[in-house]
Amino acid sequence: MKLGDLATSLRVSLQGDPDYEIRALAPIERARPDELSFVVGRQFLNQLRETQAGAVIIPESLINDAPSQALIAEDPYECYARASWLLDPERLPPQGVDTLASVHPSAQIANSASIGPFVQIAANVTIGERVVVDAYCSVGEGSTVSEGTRLFPRVTIYPGCQLGCDCRVQSGAVIGSEGFGYAMSKEGWQGIQQVGGVRIGNRVHIGANTTIDRGAMDDTVIEDGVILDNQIQIAHNVQIGENTAIAGCVGIAGSTRIGRHCQIGGACNIVGHLTISDGVILNAASLVTQSIDTPGRYSSGTPLQPSAHWKRTYVSIGKLDELVRRIRRLEKHQEDQ
Repeated sequence: MKLGDLATSLRVSLQGDPDYEIRALAPIERARPDELSFVVGRQFLNQLRETQAGAVIIPESLINDAPSQALIAEDPYECYARASWLLDPERLPPQGVDTLASVHPSAQIANSASIGPFVQIAANVTIGERVVVDAYCSVGEGSTVSEGTRLFPRVTIYPGCQLGCDCRVQSGAVIGSEGFGYAMSKEGWQGIQQVGGVRIGNRVHIGANTTIDRGAMDDTVIEDGVILDNQIQIAHNVQIGENTAIAGCVGIAGSTRIGRHCQIGGACNIVGHLTISDGVILNAASLVTQSIDTPGRYSSGTPLQPSAHWKRTYVSIGKLDELVRRIRRLEKHQEDQ
């Protein structure tokens, strides 16, 4: 792709030859003359000065330090993200329904959709324009997959689920599975029929082997622009606000509401029936046991320590109650004097 065309598509300024050909993206340290790289700030100045890249995406503050041609961007990282799709566009399968797919006669499938081999599409399903349903996916009765969404191989969508436009659902994800709802009886656990569905907004990304349970009565709701990493468990009736990002191995218990523009680090656990406000950041492995009503960064747990130090700390934690009582006795003794 010509550098001038790339700059025009990215809506950034070009310092260099507009006819220069760029083939691909590469890290700044090993980029070659036909490749594009990026740096976000002065902490990478040495790599920038030594790079062999044909062009580099840089902030305006580094314009005099670039040894090669440059694309000047307000946010180099965001610009790099958009460039990645221009230089490595997604390869889509051919339109139409594969002869090995099983499609119920009542399903409505747009002419521009692509339905792969061994896909199962149940009754009253709606598949929108430019949807891609890759091999071995299953779409349950009455579900909707809207325009431009892609289901990668072996995605399972249970009945009564709604997916918005331009979503990406990675392999092994399960949407609309039965929520973990049980009542104890004399005979044991009695399952509760989960009659809600799942509603997923537009531009939602769902990682591999992530599970989103259907609601018990109301729907589980994932709003526009949410990004979910791999192996996340989202329980029944959870609501996640727009543009929230959740890293891998997070567990969110039932009926919790998470606000907009939140960031939840990997391996966090959030108990049920809580409310987390907009703009909350949870550091990795945090355990959330109460609602959060103020935006900001939150942490819990014991940070990593050398093993011997951690063992001493653990022993001390077991003595905290006695130490507090001793301090109170000393304070009372001091007050009585």
